[in-house]
Amino acid sequence: MAQRTTAAPTLNPRYRVGLDIGGTFTDLVLTDEETGQIRLHKILTTPDDPAEAALQGLAELCRAAGLTLGDVGLLVHGTTLVTNAIIERTGAPTAVLTTRGFRDILEMGREQRYDIYDLFLQFPDPLVPRRRRIEVDERVDRTGAVLLPLQLDQVRAAVTRLVADGVEALAVSFLHAYANPAHEHAVAAMLRREFPALRVSLSSEIVPEIREFERTCTTVCNAYVQPLVDRYLRQMEAALARQGFQGRFYLMQSAGGTIAPEAARRFPIRLLESGPAGGALVTAFFGERLDRRDLVAFDMGGTTAKICLIRDGRPELTSMIEAARVHRFKRGSGLPVTVPVIDMMEIGAGGGSTAQVDSLGLLRVGPHSAGAVPGPACYGRGGDEPTVTDACLALGYFDPGYFLGGAMRLDRAAALRALDRVGARVGLDAVAAAWGIHQIVSENMAAAARVYLIERGQDPRRYAMVAFGGAGPAHASRVARILGLREVIVPPASGVASALGFLVAPTSFDLAHSLPGLLDELDWPAVDARYTDMEARGRALLVEGGVPPDQVTCVRRAEMRLVGQFHDIEVPVPPGRLTAAVASELAAAFETEYRRLYSAYLPGRPIQALNWRVLTSGPAPQVTLPHAALGSGDPAGALKGRRPAYFPETEGFAEVPVYDRYRLRPGAAAVGPAIVEEREATTVVGPGDTLAVDAFHNLVIQVSVPRRPASVRHPAARGDGLA
Repeated sequence: MAQRTTAAPTLNPRYRVGLDIGGTFTDLVLTDEETGQIRLHKILTTPDDPAEAALQGLAELCRAAGLTLGDVGLLVHGTTLVTNAIIERTGAPTAVLTTRGFRDILEMGREQRYDIYDLFLQFPDPLVPRRRRIEVDERVDRTGAVLLPLQLDQVRAAVTRLVADGVEALAVSFLHAYANPAHEHAVAAMLRREFPALRVSLSSEIVPEIREFERTCTTVCNAYVQPLVDRYLRQMEAALARQGFQGRFYLMQSAGGTIAPEAARRFPIRLLESGPAGGALVTAFFGERLDRRDLVAFDMGGTTAKICLIRDGRPELTSMIEAARVHRFKRGSGLPVTVPVIDMMEIGAGGGSTAQVDSLGLLRVGPHSAGAVPGPACYGRGGDEPTVTDACLALGYFDPGYFLGGAMRLDRAAALRALDRVGARVGLDAVAAAWGIHQIVSENMAAAARVYLIERGQDPRRYAMVAFGGAGPAHASRVARILGLREVIVPPASGVASALGFLVAPTSFDLAHSLPGLLDELDWPAVDARYTDMEARGRALLVEGGVPPDQVTCVRRAEMRLVGQFHDIEVPVPPGRLTAAVASELAAAFETEYRRLYSAYLPGRPIQALNWRVLTSGPAPQVTLPHAALGSGDPAGALKGRRPAYFPETEGFAEVPVYDRYRLRPGAAAVGPAIVEEREATTVVGPGDTLAVDAFHNLVIQVSVPRRPASVRHPAARGDGLA
């Protein structure tokens, strides 16, 4: 089945679909490469079976375009399946085989406290209970030399007991397997012969890098979700085939590239942050069209908001992410997963984030979300807690009759009742509570974004913000004003932009291997051999996914540090055969990057290389979007009407113009307050802000500098209580 869906007859199909399953909504975008036309669709996610909404949405999208799924040549899919399984502990029964003496590595961790002042510190429980963590007699030293041969009979007996206990997946992580994987490969060969139904993950394949805790934890996470992802992909492939789909089917990776289903089955942990990656890619895509190389991506959906920095035209990558944090915003409180991932900040703030009054009598918003079921109170699906969406509806920002283009009507009365209940607890009426919720969530997102940018040495005021997601355009100008950003860009298809980002992602795979040593003393033939092997494996994976061999490119990188330091710095490695002569070139590149990051350098200190990386990629897809010459600045032809909307700067509700985005022509301009509606999102232009439509149909908002701090109190408020 997988071979059928990854063997399309053409590399550049006319019709392409991006499919993004989120916590609240499933987003779809269809592009026609001949006409440049884009068709969008949004449907509530079905949490019990995410594929149900995905398949229904695909059928509805194609039907609206007058197509069948058989006309679609490319389908790129992003999903929260992996991250949800790890957070909710819904993966397969999993076991671990490890070197004797290292059974408790998952609990020992780094032996560091992520908060030295917390007397009740907690870490996430390992995904595998101790009784299923089995020690094996074998030993390899850090150079790869075998100190104690593997006892396969011992392994066979242990796995027999585990399978009888119901284990479906097995993680094999032996000490120093990155230096010599022979023992892990021997175990895998035996298991394939004698236990073919068992899903096996080898640390030497998943993450052949130094650091035992991170390597073992990542391998366990991969094994834990492998059966789940395999079943899901088989279900999707079978359903797509029944509907006539014969094109290429790719999955989105956390690092911003796509992979074929067979590779996703082997490395499902690489799908951990597949959905958010699309937002970063689409920001870089729109930035390139506008010749803007440095941007801040702001993606606010129904469950979370994501912030990502685009520098020099591309999102930055990091080699590690934490899953299932005990404390969402405390680094070190989660399960470390060593996979390449786009470097972004995520906060529990979305349209479905609920508002509560805490034990101190203060109004709080998030991180809990009402999701798709039961959803916000205004959805009329059983939810009774006030959410950010309820607040936007009560403030007049959303039209109850035009949500999702009118496909879903919102209940404003239900939203006001929910807001009134929570407001009564802090002495506020429904509208005051709604503004408090809107302001709190905006402040929370701005505070998180400020920390994210400053930690990377960036002044927020230097950047323009690209806002998208179902809730992003409604909050972007307020968040930008708090941050000090002067410009907000809302691109076309903003409500489903992450799904559009999937369609500009190349097929790619990132491989890494540890070979530590001082830069001046490295075994360069061994380094060269590592790169040759990694590039061959990467090429094979891409060709397996349908990329022509002559269109695969390889980009090399290395992680290095000054001896005695903990944090690694990534530098480019030149192509071709590597010899000792390249050491000086790498040292110069390392010094340049070190000075860029820290503004100073410690000359004379030896440099240690740690990990060697290579990114194998296919050609980047070409997505054509329409543009037009600038015309008249009069937006009157797009005016839908006027409605009351609340802004503290107007001291209450004011009648504001509401524009139809699809009728706004390039060159149109307006002064806020104003509202711009499209089917999947609503853009709020604050008082004093100015709106212009550029040649690429982007909404460009120039954010005004406030003369005085905006009040969070409504004139009718009966008391304080906002945090």
